[in-house]
Amino acid sequence: MEKPIKIALCGIGTVGKGVLELFDKNMALIRQRIGKDIQIVKALEKDPEKIKSSGLTSDQVSDSLDFVLEDPEIDIVIELIGGDTIAKEIILRALDNGKSVVTANKALLAEHSDVIFPATYAAKGFFGFEASVAGGIPVLRNLREGFTGDEISEVSGIINGTANYILSSMTENNDDFETALAEAQKLGYAEADPTFDIEGNDTAHKVCILLNLAYNGLFDFKQIHIEGITKIEPIDIEIAREMGYTIKLLGKAISSEKGYDGRVHPSLIKNNNLLASVKGPFNALLIKGNFLGPTISYGAGAGSHPTASAVVGDIIEIGRLLANDRKHQTFPLSCTNETLIKKELISIDEIETEYYLRLTVQDKAGVLAKVTKIMGDNNISIRSMIQKSENNGSVVSVPVVFFTHNAKEKDVQRSIEQIDQLSFIEQPTRLIRIDA
Repeated sequence: MEKPIKIALCGIGTVGKGVLELFDKNMALIRQRIGKDIQIVKALEKDPEKIKSSGLTSDQVSDSLDFVLEDPEIDIVIELIGGDTIAKEIILRALDNGKSVVTANKALLAEHSDVIFPATYAAKGFFGFEASVAGGIPVLRNLREGFTGDEISEVSGIINGTANYILSSMTENNDDFETALAEAQKLGYAEADPTFDIEGNDTAHKVCILLNLAYNGLFDFKQIHIEGITKIEPIDIEIAREMGYTIKLLGKAISSEKGYDGRVHPSLIKNNNLLASVKGPFNALLIKGNFLGPTISYGAGAGSHPTASAVVGDIIEIGRLLANDRKHQTFPLSCTNETLIKKELISIDEIETEYYLRLTVQDKAGVLAKVTKIMGDNNISIRSMIQKSENNGSVVSVPVVFFTHNAKEKDVQRSIEQIDQLSFIEQPTRLIRIDA
C-alpha cells in the first residue's frame, strides 16, 4: 500500500480544533484533491481538556517537541501554538529536519522574518503561511501567484475583525468605545485583553508580512507606524458621517516614488469606497497592480473555521507537491533567495495626505484666527471647517474640526504641537488621516 502523507498538529486550540473538524468532515474531498492519502497522526499539546476534546488517542499526543520533530515519519508540521519562543523552535527545527511546515503565526513571521524566511528558502521541506493574514481570504496566494507579474503600488485594507466590529458598532449603534468593546467581548469577537487588536499591533504584523510579499524584501516590523482605535470618540464618528465618511482601522503597505510605506492607523474613507461597507468582524483587502488595476478580496478574517480553511489550503498545496515528488516549491515569498534583501520604510513624517483635525477650544473671540495662522505658517491649506457650539453665554469648550487639503505629515504634526500650546486649547488635538 502506498505510504500516506503524515501530519503532526502542534497546538489544539481554536484553530487546531477547526483543522481537526475540517479533516474529519472533508477528508474524502481532501484526499481526492491531493491524489494521495493524508493523515493527522500526532499532536503536540499539554492541556488535558484540549486533548480529550480532540478525538485523538492518548498515544498520539505528547507535550514533548521531540515526539513530533524527531519522528522521521512526519511529513508536515502544523504550528498553531503562537508566540515567538516554542513556535519559533518548532518551525526552525522542523525545517532543519527536512519537514514541511504550515503556520498561522503572524507575530513570529513579522518580528522574526529575517530568521524564518531565509530558513524556509534553505529548507528541503515546503512552507505555507496563508492563514497568517486575513484568515480564510487567500490574500497571500494572490500576491505570490496571481499578481506575480504586476508591480504592486498598494496593499491596504481592514485586516483586524475586532477593531472593525468595534468601529462598526460605534457607527451603526452610536455606541461609545467602551460599550462597543464590551459587546465585542461578549460575542467572542474580542479577547479578554484586547490590547493587541485595538492598539493596532495585530494589524501591523499582517502589514509587515504583506510588505515582504508585495515588495520582495525583508522589512523591519519596528519601522511600521502603529496607531490604534482607542482615541476614536462618538463625535468623530458623527462628524465623519455628516461629511460622507466612515472611520476604519486600515493597514497600509505602499510603494511610491518616496519609498516603501508601512503603517496602521484609523482613516476616514468615503462612503462610496467599498471598504466603507465592510462591517462587523469581516476583513477586506485592496491590492493595486500596474496591469490588473485594483481588486478587493472580502471575507471572514479570523475564527476557527475560516483560519482552518486557510491552513488546510496550505496543507493540500504541500500535499500535492509531496504526492508528485516535487523537490522545491514556488518561492515562499515572491522572489528568489538571492534577491531577498532587507529594505527600509520611510518615516511617517514623509507621507502626504488629507487630514481631519479636531480641536477642543474655549469658545471666545480670536481663537480661529490664531489657529488658522499657525496652520497657514506650516503650509497647511484648510478645505472646510465645522464648529459644534452650545454657548449659553458663558465660556465653554467646543469642538472645532478642520478638514485639510493634502499636507505633509511633519507639517501637520508641527502645527498640532504649536496649537496645543495655546492657552485656549482644552484637550490635545485629535488627528485622523483621510484615505484618498
